[in-house]
Amino acid sequence: MIEGKVHDVRFHRYDGPRNGRLAALWSMIRWSTLRALGAKRGWKAKVIPIALTLVAFFPALIVLGLRALFASSISDNLATVLPYSDYAGIVGLVILVFAVVVTPELLCPDRRDGTLALYFATAISRTDYVLGKVLAALLPLLLVTVLPPAILYAGNVLFATHPLGYVQEHTHDIPRIAAAGIAMALYFAFVGLAISSLTGRRAFAVGGYLAFLIVPTIVGGILSNNIEHGENLRLMAFAAVPIHTAEALYPVAPDSGDPSNTAWVLVWLGLIAVSALVLVWRFRGDEA
Repeated sequence: MIEGKVHDVRFHRYDGPRNGRLAALWSMIRWSTLRALGAKRGWKAKVIPIALTLVAFFPALIVLGLRALFASSISDNLATVLPYSDYAGIVGLVILVFAVVVTPELLCPDRRDGTLALYFATAISRTDYVLGKVLAALLPLLLVTVLPPAILYAGNVLFATHPLGYVQEHTHDIPRIAAAGIAMALYFAFVGLAISSLTGRRAFAVGGYLAFLIVPTIVGGILSNNIEHGENLRLMAFAAVPIHTAEALYPVAPDSGDPSNTAWVLVWLGLIAVSALVLVWRFRGDEA
């Protein structure tokens, strides 16, 4: 039998840099974002976010590629093929799947592995934790909501016959692209995190997120088509709420029989507010 002896035990005071609360918060945001995108995980965890991000860029890259191939007269006509107001609707499903993949990874592992107490034992408060996770969800989501139409805009300026004239005519599209992308990212971030906060199992969070977005959408569509004057039941299409909200920022009238743009924006606001309350409730006091 081998015996072991402890000859000395010492505790050393930490003399390294102390960067404070904001540095701790930024570190959590950065590493949470990277982990959600597959950093320090298997290759399978990296492939899906990367593939979805590339797919979100496809419509813009295809249009810009065609503009690069054809003469300037044809190229200018191609600039109207993909309006900025339509981009959210075209890649809406991709953004939804991206959010379903990313947001559960931000909260579920912490609850499953019991690391919440470690976070709260540092300079990070419960409010900081929730704020940090929201920002960590927004950063990758902005990659697929703001950047693709922004690249499309930059390419349209580059290939325009008169780039300065194009910018002058479409200056108003710059804030609309940014606002539409941020609106979609906020919605998917808050809703996804709220649902993910209810469980420590990633599979349950993914299933719950999909059910919340898809089931009411199907039910609302069926009811609105079978009930007289039931067009407002289409507001139950929770998967389409951020898309309609983004489109409401452009001067495009809703189709006949659809709810108004104001109604979609109010549902967007309501669901974000409810999601924020769920996050506050889940991480209040000793309940976390």
